[in-house]
Amino acid sequence: MKEVKKMENRPSFDNSFVDKTLPTTSISTILTMLQEPFDQQGVAIKTFNKRFNDPTSEYYNMTVEDIIAKWEDKAATSRRYGKMNDDYIGIVLEGTEDDKDLFYLDNDVDGDERLNTQVRAFDEFMNDLPEHIIYVARELTLYYKIGEHYVKGRFDALFYDTIKNKWIVVDWKTSGTVETKPTIWTTKLLGPARVFDALNWNTYTMQVYFYKTALVESGYLPEGTTFDDIDVCIVNFPGKEFDNGKLYMKYPKAFDYDKDLMDGIFTFGIKKNILLNKKNGSNG
Repeated sequence: MKEVKKMENRPSFDNSFVDKTLPTTSISTILTMLQEPFDQQGVAIKTFNKRFNDPTSEYYNMTVEDIIAKWEDKAATSRRYGKMNDDYIGIVLEGTEDDKDLFYLDNDVDGDERLNTQVRAFDEFMNDLPEHIIYVARELTLYYKIGEHYVKGRFDALFYDTIKNKWIVVDWKTSGTVETKPTIWTTKLLGPARVFDALNWNTYTMQVYFYKTALVESGYLPEGTTFDDIDVCIVNFPGKEFDNGKLYMKYPKAFDYDKDLMDGIFTFGIKKNILLNKKNGSNG
């Protein structure tokens, strides 16, 4: 794999401006507020009723409890592979060859097909990266003040295009599918995002738009940086090959950036989270 080109004299990403006496809500919590709660028990019962006697189904002869356990095990496995993927990306961007060798040994990369594919996918992504795009930073927490409240979130990676003079916020995903088209079962998001289908491509875009908002509004980037100076990108490493032969897929923004919309989403998420916490607290 080619050498990673890094920005010299990168921004400090200083968070000393944050008033720690004010409340903070994470962007992940806010995005959860935009979606209808998942009725795990109800969906499991429906799956049981439909698939229990179907020998071709992965849920054949499984109880409701078995189905839920299967889902939870799958989610835990996805989180584990996501963590390993993040660790490997960190080593490639900021570590040494010895760090990489140790990662391969500790995680049995050669013997784990899924992890091996994810590792090769990131190597492929970096090899495909044009020479004029350089690495800036990764996994740094950003804060954005709205009213008397902060929204916070940690971006996956930041690059810089030395030809276009643009910053590029990148979010890594290891989900099996980035949902770009609605189905007959797709619902809508809630609140000010109600015009959008409840697709993860839309919420992923909102996530990177938070980073974009914070980078400009909180002064993390050089003075004079505008929203137009920041591009966003979602990169998926599902652990399998795409139809185009690549092991990764880049997705652009799902919709155009609108600061008023994003501020409305942040405010909605903060208020709804406060109300739900109050309600749950009052119910014991």
